Amino acid sequence: MKNATWMWSLGAALLLTACPDPGTDPNPNPNPDPGGGSTITVAGKVLTGDGQPIEGASILIPGNGRQAVALDSTGSFSIEGVTAPYDVIVVQRALRSATVYKGLSRRDPTLPVITDAEETDGRKATLAGTVTGGSTPYNDDVPTNVEFVSANGSGGTEVDPEGTYSTEVNWNGSSSITGSLFAIQLESSSPFLPPTGYLGYGRRDNVTLNAGTTASAIDVAMNSVTSARLAGTITAPTDYELAMISVGLAPEQNINVNLFRAFETSSAFDYMVPEIPQSTLSMEVMAVKGDVSNPENASTSILYKKGLTAGTSNAALVLQEPSRQGQPADGATVVSRTTEFSWTAFTGGIHLVQFEEKEPAAETSPYKVSVFTSGTQTTLPDLSTVDMGLPASTRFTWRVQGFAPVASMNALSDLSLANPILGTTDFALSTSEARTFTTSAAP
Repeated sequence: MKNATWMWSLGAALLLTACPDPGTDPNPNPNPDPGGGSTITVAGKVLTGDGQPIEGASILIPGNGRQAVALDSTGSFSIEGVTAPYDVIVVQRALRSATVYKGLSRRDPTLPVITDAEETDGRKATLAGTVTGGSTPYNDDVPTNVEFVSANGSGGTEVDPEGTYSTEVNWNGSSSITGSLFAIQLESSSPFLPPTGYLGYGRRDNVTLNAGTTASAIDVAMNSVTSARLAGTITAPTDYELAMISVGLAPEQNINVNLFRAFETSSAFDYMVPEIPQSTLSMEVMAVKGDVSNPENASTSILYKKGLTAGTSNAALVLQEPSRQGQPADGATVVSRTTEFSWTAFTGGIHLVQFEEKEPAAETSPYKVSVFTSGTQTTLPDLSTVDMGLPASTRFTWRVQGFAPVASMNALSDLSLANPILGTTDFALSTSEARTFTTSAAP
């Protein structure tokens, strides 16, 4: 079973899905409790990180003897008689998974829920065509990449020596998607090093794909393009080592096309990038403390820097200090629902604390609880009313993630779990190291 941590940078060559700017809610409490003991009706949605409803989930707002109710086919729910601030519990019993949102007050929340990619039934289509322009032949010295970019899916490949390509595109949601196809020709001294220049760039818009079909003759012509420097410095937290830098092209606010990744990193960088009119550049930088070869077992800090321009020589990227766990100590035993879990604050943001059973029984999903909170402490929630009581004498891992800027828990509606590289606001993500604990015989 895949560990449900958000390490987008480890597995994605292209971050694509359109999303609102995270953390830009001008009023973090747009529709608060009217006060005076009045109650409100909470009518909201629960969606996956890429904006899709989840199946087989129920929702509970504890209090007044309420019972869990099923989400409808669009992920929507409506619950009356709620006193703010309130908590929300979303339960996927078949997966032994629950997500808790603490301290909400708005009437219309849209709440992100964590799902593993392999548990999502996606759609796919094949895209094929020919690339022209640039320098020929298309070989390893001048590799040419094509990338399909849409609101909900992506696909990319390298053009073969004759200029033809074929790639699979995957997405979630409706049976068809429309996006743009990009072609970029690089000049490089080595396939393992950043480009030394750019020889061609092309774009084709309004490309529509239908699930289960092949879209052929989707050709794109490249024009010549000039190259410029992008240089600056990266400041990582103390004792953190730079592990990866990714540079992307942003032709529009909600499109990001991967240019290259650099794994030989230093605090100073100086890259060649293409000069595309009306386009900006983005950078994703990850620093790791611990096992650099396996960041999922280490503490990580990631910065998504937006709005850079070709020709910049003094870009300054500063990564935040991740949350540090306090109590309980690593390897704690006799942990119960009254045990307090604590951590340091992630500046300017909110936290996600994840608890996951370490050694589930064969053919059984691990028991998982995720808690969104703006605070720096929590206890394991009481899920007995939704048939998910805390397992006894069971070993768990726990870790803390941070997201910034996010103004408050009410701004969760603006937080995309799929593509933090998009939008115009710089975004920071961190993950603490993993600790373990064992629950008591009667938790």
